[in-house]
Amino acid sequence: MTAPARFCYTIYQGATFRRGFRWCTAPYPTKVHCGKLVRADNGAPVPDSDLVPVDLTDCKARMQLRSEVLASAVLLELTTENGRIDLSEGNGWIKFVLDAATTSGIPYGDQPPETWSQAIGQLEIVHPNNDVTRVAEITWSVEPEGTR
Repeated sequence: MTAPARFCYTIYQGATFRRGFRWCTAPYPTKVHCGKLVRADNGAPVPDSDLVPVDLTDCKARMQLRSEVLASAVLLELTTENGRIDLSEGNGWIKFVLDAATTSGIPYGDQPPETWSQAIGQLEIVHPNNDVTRVAEITWSVEPEGTR
């Protein structure tokens, strides 16, 4: 199994959030070094021609944001079912979509779960055969809204 990718995203409270990434595989182990995908064995850059997008047809996705991985309280839930994760573009694309009402409703502060400004989420893909793959671990931060 390949280690999950790691990303950092910032939610701007009150603004629509649309970000994502393309999940691809390579015929050899890879890692991210200084923001670039490289071969794990020798550090050489991975050419785009070596990348194969993962087929996400009929897959579902889920992620729960928490103040820390083992915290019991869920701060925000993103799934394909609630429309906050979109796999419909195909070609390996995974997109996160939070409308302005959702981001505006995030209770900003540093007293989770009542208020929060940072969270961690682990993105899981549920394949049609019910296998589950942890694709990414994402650190989320919130910037408060001044225009209300």
